[in-house]
Amino acid sequence: MENQFIRHEPCFERILFVLTLDRKKMKERILIGEEQQIRFRLNGSQNAEVLCDMTRPLGTFLINFERDTDRDWNLYGLSPLRQALHSNRWEQPELEQAASEFLWEKYLSNDPLKMY
Repeated sequence: MENQFIRHEPCFERILFVLTLDRKKMKERILIGEEQQIRFRLNGSQNAEVLCDMTRPLGTFLINFERDTDRDWNLYGLSPLRQALHSNRWEQPELEQAASEFLWEKYLSNDPLKMY
């Protein structure tokens, strides 16, 4: 399955990031998606469309929390997009491509904190 960063219609529903902890089984579950779809998934529906539903060992969320000590998010993720908004249309694709490559690398990490 190939993923792309493309422009979509805006989502007007609430997007939730849900972290559930099961201390007995020593598991954590991360759900990301629209509020209603998250509710359906938590009630057991496997047909609910969510952006992320991942179960991992308890504590993984805190251990792998991304720190941005080198300011990469500002330099390669946000700054090119901000500059694209204030530049002429000939420079925009190059700036958007730079941000897209940075975001694509984060998405391929398969870590929900970096992906979303």
